[in-house]
Amino acid sequence: MKTMALVMVISMALLAGCAGGGGADEGGSDSAALQAAGEPAGGAEEAAAVADPAAPDESGGGVGDGGAAALRTIAIGDRIVRDGTMRLRVEDDTFDDAFNRVVGLADRFGGTVLSSDATTGDDGSTSGTVTVRVPAQDFDDLLIAVSGIGEVERRSITSEDVSGEFVDLEARLRHNRAQERFYLSLLGRAETVEDAIAVQQRVDAIQETIEQLEGRLRFLDERTSFSRLTIELVEVGAAFQTGTAQPSLARYWATARAALVNVLGAALVVTTVALPFVIVGALVFVVGRRSALFDRRATTPEA
Repeated sequence: MKTMALVMVISMALLAGCAGGGGADEGGSDSAALQAAGEPAGGAEEAAAVADPAAPDESGGGVGDGGAAALRTIAIGDRIVRDGTMRLRVEDDTFDDAFNRVVGLADRFGGTVLSSDATTGDDGSTSGTVTVRVPAQDFDDLLIAVSGIGEVERRSITSEDVSGEFVDLEARLRHNRAQERFYLSLLGRAETVEDAIAVQQRVDAIQETIEQLEGRLRFLDERTSFSRLTIELVEVGAAFQTGTAQPSLARYWATARAALVNVLGAALVVTTVALPFVIVGALVFVVGRRSALFDRRATTPEA
C-alpha cells in the first residue's frame, strides 16, 4: 500500500508540474499528495510552506540549495544591455598616451579593461583596440570622456531590453524551487530502492533546470549592471590618412624606388619565362640556315 501511495504521489506531482499552475495550485496538489501518502497532520502545513516560494526554508536546505541561496533576488525593472564601439584618430606617436588615458578613465568610473591589442604598421603608425567594462550608470559619462581623447571617426551604441526575460526566468525559478523542496521531502520517506531512485531522478532533473536558470539570471544581471565599450585607436599615418598628403622628397623617392623594383621584377619574370623559347628558336634558326646552305650547294652544277 505504501508503494502504491508513493506512486500516486509522484503521478499527481507530475501532473501539477505539467499544468504549470501558480503557487496556490501547487500547494493544493502537494497537500493532497501528502495526505494520500498517509502523512501526519503536520504534513499539510509542510506542503503549504513548500507551495509558498516566499516562505523561509527551515529544513536546513537540500541538495543544490547553496547555489539558490547565493543568487540574490533580482529586482524587476528596466533591465537594459548597452554596448558601444568608437573609432578615434589620434596624433602620431601618441598611441600609448591615448591608451593609458582610456585605461585611466575605466578605473576612474569603477570599471576594468577586458581586452586590448596593438599593431604597428610598415609606415610606423600604430593602431589597436581596447575593451572596457564600467557600471551601467556611468556609461554615458565614459562616452563623453573618451570622445575628448581624439577625433571621433565612428560611434555605434546598441541597447537591448531584457526585462521581460528576467520576469520569465524568476517565475520559472520559483516554481522549480518549490518542486525541488517537495520531491526532497518525498525522498526521505521512500521505503524501497526503486521508489528512492525514481524520486532522485526527478530531483536531479529539477536541480539541473535550477542551475541553468540561475546561471542565465547571473549572466543577465552582470550584462545589465555593467556596459562594455570597445575603443579603436588609430594614429594618423599613411595607411589611415583620408586627406591629401603633403609633398615630400622622401615620399617621391620611395615611390620612384618602388616603381623601379616593379619594372625590374617584371623584366626578370618575362626573361625567365621566355628564355627557353628563345634558345630553342635560335637553335631551330641555325639548323634551318645550315640545311638551306647544304641544299643550295648540292643543287649547284659544277663548272
